[in-house]
Amino acid sequence: MPENVDLTTLRVIVLDDDEFILQQTRIILEQLGITNIAGYPDGAQAFQQLEAGERYDLAIIDLNMPVMDGIEVLRNLAKNEFAGAIILLSGEDMRILKTAQNLANAHHLNVLGALHKPISLEALQAKLKLYQPEQVSPLSNCGLTESYDELSIAFKEQEIVPYFQPQVNVSDKAVTSVEVLARWVHPEHGLIPPTVFIPLAEEHGVIDLLTEQILKQSLSLYHEWMNAGYEFTIGINLSADSLEIVDLPEKFSAMAEEYGVPCSAIILEITEGKLIQSQAKALDVITRLRLKGFGLSIDDFGTHYSNMAQLNNIPFTELKVDREFVHNAADDSATCAILESSVDLAKKLNMVTVAEGVENQADWDRVASTGCDRVQGYFIAKPAPADEFSAWLKEYSGGG
Repeated sequence: MPENVDLTTLRVIVLDDDEFILQQTRIILEQLGITNIAGYPDGAQAFQQLEAGERYDLAIIDLNMPVMDGIEVLRNLAKNEFAGAIILLSGEDMRILKTAQNLANAHHLNVLGALHKPISLEALQAKLKLYQPEQVSPLSNCGLTESYDELSIAFKEQEIVPYFQPQVNVSDKAVTSVEVLARWVHPEHGLIPPTVFIPLAEEHGVIDLLTEQILKQSLSLYHEWMNAGYEFTIGINLSADSLEIVDLPEKFSAMAEEYGVPCSAIILEITEGKLIQSQAKALDVITRLRLKGFGLSIDDFGTHYSNMAQLNNIPFTELKVDREFVHNAADDSATCAILESSVDLAKKLNMVTVAEGVENQADWDRVASTGCDRVQGYFIAKPAPADEFSAWLKEYSGGG
């Protein structure tokens, strides 16, 4: 659980038409120190309270209820821009629960997970460990035009900086790669999430400028780590929009040479969701990137429909299995099957496999059992700025 979260202050609403489950959930919450609890037998009654101005930090929602079922509740919560966290409950098939969770994510709701009835204190406590207080950046509600002015200033002042998260071998826990994650450190608003500024940069056609700034900063730091004796590759996220730039391979190789970094040490991570608007141009760029020695990683594998075609068309060297199919896979047979199949497919294609979102020992053990090569996630380390990551490297003994 995040260190600064006091669960006793949470305001919780529980929706379930079974009075026994309502009482059981209330008792478990009270055992966890949570006492501000409201319970209702259906969504319609709950929304009367929400419309009256009641605010909740957490909603625990049963799927099968009269009047307004859980799916309708999720739809209405999304319409009302509910900012709290959500835990789904059901006695139905786990695949139905999983589909409902995917629906909630599609609504951009903050879902901590899904629990199968009957619930236990341990299971609920595990989900609550994922809870984060509501953190809405002032920029997240701004129009693109207004906040783009601030983004322009951020470029000039170099407020957007690289954070680093390690990947380690499953076999010996040695650090073998580091992913670079862009973070906007705003002087007034604090840390602005990439979900705000990445789409903004793409919308205004400056995503390549952002990538260039992050790449230069990262290569400079990486050169220092190389000189200090560290041996790992570095992963840079690349927008699919950038694959429209025909001279991108030349630009990137020139930057790598400037900082004394071999192209083979750089893995370009492409999220498949936006692949690919201009197939011919993208294949031109991708092929020349590989010819120059850059590695190519397909990120968030399994979350989009055309992954298989892209694996066949593009010379990827690495496959990153999305967190959705990694975290808690040990408790979900369907998720586990997708994880195993993804790893098996990658191995047959001679690709390195990376499991994202490993957050606990159970995740690690399940991933290890599939034969996956590397893991990445909070169980190893959270993304950190350069100075903190350097300190972590010096202290880390997993591979030694």
